[in-house]
Amino acid sequence: MERIRFSFARKMPLAYISHLDTMRLFLRALRRSGLPLAYSQGYNPHPRLTLALPLPLGVTASGELGEIIFAETVGPGKFVKSLSPQLPESLELTGASVVSYELPSLAAKVCAARYRIFAINGFDRESRQALLQQALDSLMAKEEIILERINKKKKRTCINIRPFIYEAAFLSEENKPLELNMLLKAGSSGGVSPFLVVEQLGTDTGSDLFKVENWHFHREKLYGEKKGKLQALSEGM
Repeated sequence: MERIRFSFARKMPLAYISHLDTMRLFLRALRRSGLPLAYSQGYNPHPRLTLALPLPLGVTASGELGEIIFAETVGPGKFVKSLSPQLPESLELTGASVVSYELPSLAAKVCAARYRIFAINGFDRESRQALLQQALDSLMAKEEIILERINKKKKRTCINIRPFIYEAAFLSEENKPLELNMLLKAGSSGGVSPFLVVEQLGTDTGSDLFKVENWHFHREKLYGEKKGKLQALSEGM
């Protein structure tokens, strides 16, 4: 038995497939690869594959993580060499390593994610950037940002998302799209969608600049916590 942790990137047009379809895509590719998959026990056994954190629809990514358990020793090199040709070009393996069975699962470790959000619809940066920055400063100065949600039992609940926004800043470089860079809480213990943060900026300002379709969302890294500080999970592979 061997546990391999791998990193991958998701590009267009695969950004528009669901988490479940992404899992199916990996599973089909793994079966075609001929690698010795280990299966779960029970009535409906399935390959022991997990992805760290579901990607929202429409979001590209460069630092995603997953784990797979094999019935025999495979090794990172053979894993990448065998699986890569079976994947579409828009889904690229970027690394792999063998990890101990004693380590907690990736899903249990994820607690934050960094997003890079780029302006894609042209607007006059010179005249608009001051408005964008003012809106972001106002949002980050708030102690509470209350949003209504409907839970699985169809009941309305209110949640304060302000503690989930760790960092947010506009980055502007000449000849590059305007970027909103955000570090957000994520994972099984709760979090906030980057779409909700951008929509909240639009609600606060009444500006069409913050319509989601005006921005491209990209997830750059996933983070865990080590000694009270956030650490990119890819660094621990």
